[in-house]
Amino acid sequence: MAKLLSALPVGSVVKSTNTKYNGKVIRWIVGTQDTANGRTGLVAEKMITLKCFDAKESSNPNSSRQSYGNNRYSQSNIDQWLNSQAASWYSARHSYDAPPNNANVWSNYNEYDTEAGFLSNFEADFRKAILDAVIRVAKNTVTDGGGYEDITRKVFLLSNTEVGLSNENGVAEGTLWSYFSSAARRQCYPTAEAVSNSEYTSSSLNASSYWWWWLRTPYASYADFARVVYTGGSLNYDNAYRGSGGVRPALYLESGNLVSDSTDTDGAYILQWNQPPSDPSSISYGTPQAGNSLVLSTGGSTDPEGDAISYVWERKIDSGTYVQLGITTAKTFTDTVPTSGTTYTARVKAVDANGLESGYCTGSAKTISYNTPPVISGSDQNLGSKTAPFTYQYTVTDAQAATQTITVTEKLTNGTQTITLRTYTATSGAQNTVDLSSVWLPLLSGTHVLTITATDSAGGSATRKITFSRTVSRIAAARAFNTDALVQKVFVSLYPAPIPADATLHLEVTNNPFDASPVWVDITDKANRLVHVFTNTTAAKGYGLGYRFYITKGTQEIEITQATIRFA
Repeated sequence: MAKLLSALPVGSVVKSTNTKYNGKVIRWIVGTQDTANGRTGLVAEKMITLKCFDAKESSNPNSSRQSYGNNRYSQSNIDQWLNSQAASWYSARHSYDAPPNNANVWSNYNEYDTEAGFLSNFEADFRKAILDAVIRVAKNTVTDGGGYEDITRKVFLLSNTEVGLSNENGVAEGTLWSYFSSAARRQCYPTAEAVSNSEYTSSSLNASSYWWWWLRTPYASYADFARVVYTGGSLNYDNAYRGSGGVRPALYLESGNLVSDSTDTDGAYILQWNQPPSDPSSISYGTPQAGNSLVLSTGGSTDPEGDAISYVWERKIDSGTYVQLGITTAKTFTDTVPTSGTTYTARVKAVDANGLESGYCTGSAKTISYNTPPVISGSDQNLGSKTAPFTYQYTVTDAQAATQTITVTEKLTNGTQTITLRTYTATSGAQNTVDLSSVWLPLLSGTHVLTITATDSAGGSATRKITFSRTVSRIAAARAFNTDALVQKVFVSLYPAPIPADATLHLEVTNNPFDASPVWVDITDKANRLVHVFTNTTAAKGYGLGYRFYITKGTQEIEITQATIRFA
């Protein structure tokens, strides 16, 4: 289980188990919860080392800085060291700058010019998680013009303002970190490792006695003095080159970072670093057709923290280098296959919301087809309103028909349903006909799309779409049944009767419905009132009676509830 860093009260201790200094895990105090900016400020629980603020600068025209170092934080050795992970971290920041070597620190104590930068002690995830912070630093009035400067840093020393001491020269260097609510909260011990590794020794310097520690604030009236928190928690100052000063680094993390749900045996919450998403489970794609679209699909990835995942799609042609095609949140991507090269290979990786990446899932190399897809005659069109079944004629041609098979599928929409009319093997150049007679009766009123898809055996395809609307203007019914003898007479009643005046009835009957060519007789004018006498006297396929009728609609809604047939 884990919880947010923001949930920890100020004063809580956190640590990252693989971030150590002098072989000891660094313990951090939650110094402030900056909810407005979504960040949490951490400061080292104890002084982790003793170092000078800045080395003396023998070539500096200012005599104080010649002898005692520079109190401008943005140019200081300690600032540069805190923000470097390089083995050789020092480089001159101004014309008179000097490294904190043995010759340039007070009494040769605790030089650190050959020590690797502070950030080299951090595990990679911790280092990556540190936020850039804009910090305000006062400037002295002697050499630096007074006022302040804003600088951006990852690791920094705290200021007078942030630890609850008086603003230097009226400059508020940030805001109070709520942990430092009293002098007692400012008092601090050095670690045992800081003591044992210090060249400076004193009976007062031990892991169970408070020691003084550097702030980033200059003593504004001097060029060399920097502010410190003295052993009792009060404000004081010392020469910048004094190598016996304690160092308490501070930094910001996003408040959304996770920590363990409870403390360990050492009383500290453990920082939980984001893990990358899993490798995508698969990647698949069909035969790449030169110049055509190709859909790439992946089985997807999962993220241990549940972060949102994006997919980075790449491809290479032959033995070339991979090029990025795009980034999607969807598990598919549509590429356009290049028109040069022999083989096509695609791969995909997952990236979470924090920028951590999975490994690649690479697809198989596939031969690029230079096949020409089939061509369906005509063009997509709208045929408008149709009141009766119709046919549509077309041809399919394929340049490689001699060596390939052309498969054609005809489909028709009917509301939310798609009806497959037929699938067949076409002959290149031959005329084909779609006949809608068999599906017309159940076809709903409204707009429909007839889709013709032709696919060759190399994967090339073409589609033609014909749109039309069915307009229903009449209702119809028909029936035929067997009789024992030739029907001579018939009387037909339709209910309700009479038919509305603006509707039109058409009624036909036959006494040989089972013959190849039945003799149909129009008896519309006899419906509901007169007997019809048949003149036909033959029924080659058996005796029977058949009727059929339709009514074209008017403005009045009607329902045919009964058709009564009387015959002799």
